[in-house]
Amino acid sequence: MRVSTKVRYGLRAVAYIAENSKDGKLVRIKEISEVQDTSSQYLEQILFKLKNEGIVEGKRGPYGGYKLAKSPETLTLYELYKILDEEGRVIDCNEGDEKKSLCEDNCNNNCVWDKMDKAMKKILQDITLQDFMQNEDIL
Repeated sequence: MRVSTKVRYGLRAVAYIAENSKDGKLVRIKEISEVQDTSSQYLEQILFKLKNEGIVEGKRGPYGGYKLAKSPETLTLYELYKILDEEGRVIDCNEGDEKKSLCEDNCNNNCVWDKMDKAMKKILQDITLQDFMQNEDIL
């Protein structure tokens, strides 16, 4: 399993916004970009998705920026993962495209890839953004 760049940057950006938007302060994309050494254009795409899904709230203009719309204690990493990753599965079938589509349509509970996907989804559902933020190295 490899977590996409979009998911990694998105999780870090949301954690940064949650940590730095307390007391109604808005966090600008430029600030996140500089602190995390990330492209501001790429962050803009990510935050646009998160805004459309009600994860963050944004305000445009010279005093604009983003703040978290949900409590970090209630927001799970799986919710964020589903928004940021285009794939439906956390762990994809490790077969070629032809076999992969057959596997996804006919996968049963004996498929190792399906078991791994369910286990990883459960882990992501059990970890909140607050838990993630307590990892010192991400911010």
